[in-house]
Amino acid sequence: MNKTVWSLVIIILISIVFLIQAIYAGDSPKKEARKNADEIARDLGKMTEVDDFYLYNGNETWSVVTGKTEDGKKIGVFVPDEKKKKSQVIELSEGISEGKAIAIVKTKKNVNKIVSAHLGMENNQALWEITYKNDKDLYGYYYLNFKTGDLIRNYDNL
Repeated sequence: MNKTVWSLVIIILISIVFLIQAIYAGDSPKKEARKNADEIARDLGKMTEVDDFYLYNGNETWSVVTGKTEDGKKIGVFVPDEKKKKSQVIELSEGISEGKAIAIVKTKKNVNKIVSAHLGMENNQALWEITYKNDKDLYGYYYLNFKTGDLIRNYDNL
């Protein structure tokens, strides 16, 4: 009986170690993407203060860092995962704010809860990806053009 208990304890401890390692390994690519994007934002965008980081995984994968330059301009630096594409710097004042994007979605859809709002880019077009839960407690994704607020596409009841 004593050997059985100790065997179970050892198996549980080994399982916990593997679980922790799997969680750490799964988060590692995001940490690396953020580190790389932060460096590019500071070099290319001359960003001195980082406010936020988004990892956009749509039809293309982009890391997006938002923050301020030395002269106080709020910018977004979009860093592509694909090496053939170039990083882009966009002044956030050129488009709609996160609050405005969320307000647009709330007027167009039956939103019960906003889950997240992320900047992203597809086909060299900056966009907002708003994730929400509707009145049926199902997920929806609403993609808005960053500059105009116009609908790009919408997935509902997922």
